Amino acid sequence: MRKRLLLIGGGLVALAALVAGGGYIAYKAGLFRSTKTEHGQTLGVNEASTPQAAPRRRTQPSWPVFRYDAFRTGFNPGAHARPPFSVVWKRGLYRDGYLEAPAVTADGVIVYASYGKSFGSDLFAADALKGRLLWHKHFRHPANFAGSPGIGGGRVYITSHDGNIRVYDLRTGRLAWRMKIAAAESPPIVAGNLVYFGDGPSGGGDGHFRAVDVRTHRVVWSYRAAGNISSGAALTRTTAYFSSYGGSVYALDRFTGRLRWRTAVQGPSGGSVPFYSTPALAGGNLILGGNDGSIYALDARTGSQRWRSGGSGYVYSSAAVWHGRAFIGDFGGSFHALSVRTGNELWSKQLGPILGSATVIDGIVYISALRPATTYGFDARTGREVWRFPDGQFSPIIADEGDVWLVGKAHVYRLAERRARAAPGGPLPGVDW
Repeated sequence: MRKRLLLIGGGLVALAALVAGGGYIAYKAGLFRSTKTEHGQTLGVNEASTPQAAPRRRTQPSWPVFRYDAFRTGFNPGAHARPPFSVVWKRGLYRDGYLEAPAVTADGVIVYASYGKSFGSDLFAADALKGRLLWHKHFRHPANFAGSPGIGGGRVYITSHDGNIRVYDLRTGRLAWRMKIAAAESPPIVAGNLVYFGDGPSGGGDGHFRAVDVRTHRVVWSYRAAGNISSGAALTRTTAYFSSYGGSVYALDRFTGRLRWRTAVQGPSGGSVPFYSTPALAGGNLILGGNDGSIYALDARTGSQRWRSGGSGYVYSSAAVWHGRAFIGDFGGSFHALSVRTGNELWSKQLGPILGSATVIDGIVYISALRPATTYGFDARTGREVWRFPDGQFSPIIADEGDVWLVGKAHVYRLAERRARAAPGGPLPGVDW
């Protein structure tokens, strides 16, 4: 069941230090301690620990992949910006449509895609700080974009419902290459010379998860999964994790595609659980939402279930993780803060239906609800509401250092801390939140 069906009836790419090739060389050289899983595969002991922020010098704003990093945490430890905010710039769409997938940004460019079933879809790239449009691509139906684009190595990767992955030059928008696949909305992620993504027929059937060489454009490996794959991959140095509509969660060797483990998740009623959610890695757990209305945590080494927490509706959302907490919403309108270790609820909020995924910036967790179309900011520790903005349905805030962007239903905004000096051009007069 696709989330669009719920709406009508009612990404990608990271050049992440955590998955750098050097780590793999060291691993193969035996420089990482290892342990055996219950299936006998060998993993480094740090495979699924909480990622640490590496010191870096500021160059250009960066949130280059769906959920920010390779672990899909939805948390940028280098971002420090708090409300109240002023609107610096605001960009709309050219045609009737909506922004279903989160934007991504790197090297001073913000990239976002609109979904419009009647008129097709659009892919936009704009100057992240000034809002000036750099390039734009329009595609007729069925080339619809429902997953996040992503950025890696100066290129933009995006999958579509017409069965293609397309790759564009980040600065110019020139098509670099494309590959024919099945219908897809899995947000690709680049690590080293490989790009990872899934697909699956929109009418049902098995999907494939692939690793493709970004230099030769050839498939390095392909794994057939039960059910189509809307999930993106969470990556460690040696392992790729993803979920499928067939009710299973998978862990594959990142370089060979060999199965490490597969867990067929059963819900409280005993049936299989379809998954749309992209898993997040934290504290040795793989955390994701199920279409049965539950949130699950699996052991990242073995695939065994560690805990389940009940929700109030389909959980298409992916979890944001921050300091031992997981934040995730459901279509019933509940927004949960859970313990990563136990799954116990720490606090919750009742909002409108939630299909998008939360992000955490500087101790504040942001989430958008469908009805009313609003983005909320809550103190991540206490749940106290500290901010709200009258736009946003699927995707809340992304940020890097002091730069903040919000994706609304049909507009993208750059926000600035009200006490800080705005970027060239200044904030829009009289628009403070």
